[in-house]
Amino acid sequence: MRTLSYSALGLTCVMTLWSTTALAEATDQGAADLLAVFQTYLGTTEGVVAVAVDGDAYKVTFDAAPLVAKIPADAGMTSTITPMVMTVTDNGDGTWAYEMDQPVSIAYDIPGVVRNKSDYGQVLLSGTFDEALGDTTAYTLAMNQMVTEQTQIDPELGDVTVKVTQDGLTFEGSAAAGAAGGVDGQFTTASSNLRYEMMLPASEAMPAMPLVMTMAEGSATGGMTGYNPKGLYGLLAFFVANPDPALIEANKPGLKAAIKAAMPVFANLQITGSYKAVALETPFGPVGLDEVGLTIDMNGAVAEGKFREAIRFKGLTLPEGVLPEFAAGLVPSEMTIDVAASHFDPAAATQLALGLLDLPADAMPPADFGDQMLAAIMPEGSLDITIAPGETVAAAYRLTYEGSMAVGPAMPMPVGKARIGLTGMDKINEAILASPPEMGLQEMGTMLGMAQMMAQPGVDGELIWEIEATETGGLLINGQDMMGGGQ
Repeated sequence: MRTLSYSALGLTCVMTLWSTTALAEATDQGAADLLAVFQTYLGTTEGVVAVAVDGDAYKVTFDAAPLVAKIPADAGMTSTITPMVMTVTDNGDGTWAYEMDQPVSIAYDIPGVVRNKSDYGQVLLSGTFDEALGDTTAYTLAMNQMVTEQTQIDPELGDVTVKVTQDGLTFEGSAAAGAAGGVDGQFTTASSNLRYEMMLPASEAMPAMPLVMTMAEGSATGGMTGYNPKGLYGLLAFFVANPDPALIEANKPGLKAAIKAAMPVFANLQITGSYKAVALETPFGPVGLDEVGLTIDMNGAVAEGKFREAIRFKGLTLPEGVLPEFAAGLVPSEMTIDVAASHFDPAAATQLALGLLDLPADAMPPADFGDQMLAAIMPEGSLDITIAPGETVAAAYRLTYEGSMAVGPAMPMPVGKARIGLTGMDKINEAILASPPEMGLQEMGTMLGMAQMMAQPGVDGELIWEIEATETGGLLINGQDMMGGGQ
């Protein structure tokens, strides 16, 4: 998949650099010009890129074999990648159409370490590139009949084999000029019938163990705002022009300029996904989830830092007989947790890190660079952690939670507040009392009793704990200081 993305990215880079050239028709000179621009990114090794006139369009072929052949023999790695062919057409209005339709195979072998082969029965890629925008305004990518087989080699513990199959995976996306600058893009994905098989090697203690995970369907939507495609392509061009560490060291000012031109990479990135009918086949029986959800919301290298991750699942089922009867009602069937970090400054930290490129060759960062980095990323000495309202639900109880706190080098202890609510304490106690004495769970009943004594009553039998960690070192639960540190 990285190779497919690389080809599409390379095409976009070409259009960016060639935005001043509008071809009325496909010509031999146009093909030569197009080849020269691709070689800016992929080098001039013979056979890596070929461009030919194909009617009113250009046929562009990417072949990694000449580059793979340059891998030193002592590296011990061999690799094969199917040559990929694209058709590029000038629409005559400042936009370009591109498309690809073919099977793809990617394989590599590092003797004594790993063998891997990935086959894509059909890869369909099409889109429209806009010269003025410097990006693809619309694209679709569909991959069908995907199979990956891998062997991880370990002479001592034994080989681990992995096989991944998937019926289909699709992407659709679009982009437009951003209201606040840069480019804003959106995308959707859909996947079907994923199967992941792993065989763990046998040992003296147990036989070989198969693990199988399946997913019936998955989907996701997302968007990225404020990214600068031309700056990112310029950064790529720098590394193509300076592939050797010695060349990079000799041109650190150029690297610094290229990185600064690509900043802030993006303003904001959001992804929300849902994955249904997830199952894990284990030696003890099947573990299932009706649905798993994941949300990512993060800012780029901007002054207002943010990273948020939310996970949710529902419909958890466990193998029959894996749990004793008394504990069946304690296993959660649904859970949500949503955690975010904010009030930090990635932009300042990035600028400080770029300053290292000004150091002479072989020079070390100053001894207090770590402290400088902390001060840059947390200018007020702390960042904020927030837990949005969430819940864990089981047959016996419902647990809710939310909170926020500030943490960092400027404070000896975290400072913040949290609220925990619990309905079903009586059923939890009943389950603990029903456990066999040899399990020693009855002692937990004493601890739960103490927690219940500190709780405040809520609605419908809910127990509530309002928790506060103060700047003076106090830990308050429903107003009672548990640490003797003051309020």
